[in-house]
Amino acid sequence: MPGIAALYTPRFLEHKPPYPHPENPSRLRIALEALRSLGEVEVVEPGSATVEDLLRVHDAEYVETIRRIVEEGLPFVDNDTYASPGTLGAALAAAGAAMDAARMAGSSVPVALVRPPGHHAGRRGRAMGAATQGFCIFNNLAVAAAMLLSSGCRRVAVVDFDAHHGNGTQEIFYSEPRVLHIDLHEDPASLYPGTGFPTQLGSGEGEGTKVNVVLPPGSADDVYLAAIEEVVVPLLEEFKPEVLLFSAGFDAFEGDGLTHLKASERAFHELGRIPRVVGVSRVAAVLEGGYSAGLSRGLPAFVSALAGSEADWPAKASREAVVRLAREYLAELKYLLRRYWRV
Repeated sequence: MPGIAALYTPRFLEHKPPYPHPENPSRLRIALEALRSLGEVEVVEPGSATVEDLLRVHDAEYVETIRRIVEEGLPFVDNDTYASPGTLGAALAAAGAAMDAARMAGSSVPVALVRPPGHHAGRRGRAMGAATQGFCIFNNLAVAAAMLLSSGCRRVAVVDFDAHHGNGTQEIFYSEPRVLHIDLHEDPASLYPGTGFPTQLGSGEGEGTKVNVVLPPGSADDVYLAAIEEVVVPLLEEFKPEVLLFSAGFDAFEGDGLTHLKASERAFHELGRIPRVVGVSRVAAVLEGGYSAGLSRGLPAFVSALAGSEADWPAKASREAVVRLAREYLAELKYLLRRYWRV
């Protein structure tokens, strides 16, 4: 079984909320303890991204705005997203950790345990009409994916399973055909950021490469297993990515606190099995959300599967009405995708 490498630095803890907030430094303590429960984990000190790295995905004006907010000691980027004296250093380290994880893909199981998270941050911050940028500063995974593209990688797949739609990532790569972005998230009609509908398929040459798998509130493991089998795996098998990057959010775990989904260890274990099922060897994961039970239970289930272990987790069943709605959503999505893919 390949070794697990946790890309982590105490600099991530210097991004501190000015009041009690779900996205706080204690999240990484929970995450590190959860990974260490799997056995020996190598903790790797990541480097920091440069401004040039950020400018592959963010506008210069936005990067300068974040620098100014931190330099002037302003406490907020928006109503959801705070700033502190250590925010810029933490955010640069988070983007750097995502890049390092992408570079390590294939030689280990790299998991970037970063904060602040990133997938809601678009080119100018708020993305696709969202009211805020949802706790995010720079889009860590997008920075890593753009680095891979700039180094000659021809096909990068992103699987985002945070319960909230990765609207920033989708916006950044909306017309980029070399990035297949598959996003499994709660129905945007019931959850921030209100984006990520099946009809948002990309534009120009990238049309068809942006895939939004909508999960009804109350979805449990059975819905996830159907989505993985019917959409995620077939698309990845056809796309044949050179590198697979996970935007790994764990707030869909039942009881985690900020969503209405009911996933358990089984769903996250199956997500972690995807690279082996589709035959992708270069894989990395970057932490997004997850605020309590998802980090302590969902994260180790996912990473252990990435590392090759098998576990017989029972599958939690959704209510019948949820299953019916999920089947309708999947049927609609597959109908839309058949113009581009064999599903």
